[in-house]
Amino acid sequence: MRTLYYRFRALLVTLALRLLPRRTPVTFMGIDSALTLVDQIAVFGFRRVLIVSDRILHDSGLLDSIKTRLTGAGVGFAVFDGVLPDPGFDQVEAGARALRECEAEAVLAVGGGSVLDAAKMIAMLHTNPGTLADFEGVQKSANPAVPLFAAPTTAGTGSEISPVAVISDPADHRKVLVVDTRMLPWQLALDPRLMQSMPPGVTAASGMDALTHAVEAYLSTAATAATDAEACAAVKLVFANLPRACSDGDDLPARENMALAAFYAGSAMSRTAVGYVHAIAHQLGRVCGTPHGNANAMVLPEVLSAYGACVHPRLAQLARHVGLAAGGGDDDALAARFIQAISELRSRLDLPLLPRGLKPGALPDIINAALDEAGSVYPVPRYLDAREIGGILKGLLPAAEPRVLELRRHG
Repeated sequence: MRTLYYRFRALLVTLALRLLPRRTPVTFMGIDSALTLVDQIAVFGFRRVLIVSDRILHDSGLLDSIKTRLTGAGVGFAVFDGVLPDPGFDQVEAGARALRECEAEAVLAVGGGSVLDAAKMIAMLHTNPGTLADFEGVQKSANPAVPLFAAPTTAGTGSEISPVAVISDPADHRKVLVVDTRMLPWQLALDPRLMQSMPPGVTAASGMDALTHAVEAYLSTAATAATDAEACAAVKLVFANLPRACSDGDDLPARENMALAAFYAGSAMSRTAVGYVHAIAHQLGRVCGTPHGNANAMVLPEVLSAYGACVHPRLAQLARHVGLAAGGGDDDALAARFIQAISELRSRLDLPLLPRGLKPGALPDIINAALDEAGSVYPVPRYLDAREIGGILKGLLPAAEPRVLELRRHG
C-alpha cells in the first residue's frame, strides 16, 4: 500500500511538473556575458536594482565590473550581501526589506546556488508577503515576482534555470522545497569569467551536484525525450570538463562547458525532480552541515548501486554516451562501469567521502526523513526501504570499513 501511495504522489508531481506554465529565460553565454545581462537591465528601462550576493563575493571585488557597468548605463543599485550557505527564510526576509528600502524595480542575483535560491524568494516575497509555510509546495504564489536577472558564479545547482528554491526553516533547519515558475529569471548569463576564481574544492562539489541532477533526472519516471537529451548532454560535459576545471581554474572553455552542464542538468531536473541521492543529501546537510554538492558525491554511486537492475538499461545508455562502452558488455556490465566511473571521478577530484559529525544515533532520523522526502515528492525508479538507506548511511560513519560498490541485480 505504501508503494501505491508513493506512486500516486509521484504521478501528481509528474503532472504538475509538466503542466506548470513556465517561460524559458533569455540566456547569454560567454566571457563577460554578465555585462551583457547588465546592459539588458537598462534596455528594459529599470532605473534601480537590488544586487543580491554574499559577503565573500562582494568583498572579493567580483561585483565591481557589474556595478561599474550599471552606473555607466544609468542604473542605480543597492547591494544585499547577507546570503549564507543553505539560506534561511530570515535571510530572505532581510533581503525583501532591503528591496523595499532601496525602492528597486528589479533584482540582479550574482552568486552560487544559495544566492540564486534566496534571490528568487526575495523577488517573490516582495509581491507575495507571507511566511515560509505559505510558499512550501508547488505554485503557491498569487502574484508574479519582481523581475529577476541571474548570473551564477558556480556550475552546479542549475538554480538559474529551475523554478525551485530550497530554503531552510530557521527554527529547525529543515530544508523547505518551494516550487514556483513565477520565480524563474527573466534573463540570465552563463559567464565563465565569474567562475574563474572558484576554488578546486567548490568546483568539484558543484560539478558533482550537476552530475547528480543529470543522472537523477535521467532515471526519473517523469523523464521525457527532451529531458533525456539535456541530461545526457550534461553528463557528457561533466565527465569531459570537470577534471580540467578543477586542475586549472583559468581554463575558461572548461568553465563555460561546466556552466552549460549545470544549466542542462538544472533544466532537466526541474521537469523530472530528483531521487534518493538528494533525499539523503538534504538530511546530511541538515544534521551534519555537509555542503550539498559534497553530500551528493558521498552517496551518488551507492544509491545507483542500491536501485538494482531496474536502472541498468538506463545507466548503460549513459555509459555508452560518455564513451565507457569500449570492449562491449551487456547492460549490467555497462551499468557497473558507469557507477565505478563516478566513484573514480569523486576520488580523482579528492572529494570528502564521509560527513563530519555523523553519529549512529542520528541514522533513524535521517532514514525516516529521506524515506518521507523521496516517497512524497520524487518519481524515483524504485522505492528503497529503511534497510537499504541504512546500509548506505552506515558506510558514511567514521568507523565504517572502506566502501566497496556491489552492483545490485534485484529490483
